Amino acid sequence: MIKSWQGKEIIFPEELIFTKYGKDTVKYNISVSDYKIIMYVDSVGCTECKLQLHKWKDFITEVDSLTNGAVPVLFFFYPKDLREISFLLRRDSIHIPVCIDKQNRMNRINHFPSHQMYQCFLVDKENKVICIGNPVHNRKIRDIYLSTISNGKHNPSVQPSGITRIEADKTEFDLGSLKEGDSRKICVTIRNIGKLPLIIHDARTSCGCVQIDYIKRPVASGNTTEINLTYHADKTGPIHKTVSIYGNMDTSPLTINLKGEVKTN
Repeated sequence: MIKSWQGKEIIFPEELIFTKYGKDTVKYNISVSDYKIIMYVDSVGCTECKLQLHKWKDFITEVDSLTNGAVPVLFFFYPKDLREISFLLRRDSIHIPVCIDKQNRMNRINHFPSHQMYQCFLVDKENKVICIGNPVHNRKIRDIYLSTISNGKHNPSVQPSGITRIEADKTEFDLGSLKEGDSRKICVTIRNIGKLPLIIHDARTSCGCVQIDYIKRPVASGNTTEINLTYHADKTGPIHKTVSIYGNMDTSPLTINLKGEVKTN
């Protein structure tokens, strides 16, 4: 999927309407710049979980700092609940203009990937894709974005000097059909097949509805460790959640995908 999007041009529909906080219309023209960051947000799943706007606020600040505000970050929302979008933008102090695309024109023209992790793009001056991936969910993608737009001035996140290899028994989980208020537990087993001890130093979720539990100690070569996840069904609709596990492993972050559906009681 990533290769198929490399060099592909993102097309902007005419007469896009931008707003502040998703409510008040503002005059905004997409500027000609060496780079742009484009984020498309569809109506599938939990909007708050997918967005993580507090992380975007920090990322936008870093982008502006590295480029003196020369690289625009463009949000395109195809919302199922405009009031929720407005609330989230105000709550997390996202002051930049955003596009509320009620007709989903951006997606109808560009046919974006359905997976939320591939609905964010770094594009060049001609709006051609340089990199695809969500920088607030993936540290490597974040470093690529920041290093590219700053012409190498950004220092990537420091990685542990000793990298080991791992195998996960499973990374895709179908939670099936749940009712609102239900919980579902799953266990991810990770085996250290490298020569050095495995150290998991962080685990992040795309949503507060997923609880993570693991033992914070080194895993010797040949041994296994377990990541225990508990999903709490707090909203009806399709389930599309991710868990990112960071450590001194060759595949860091290891991404766990959860899917299913929450139905009304």
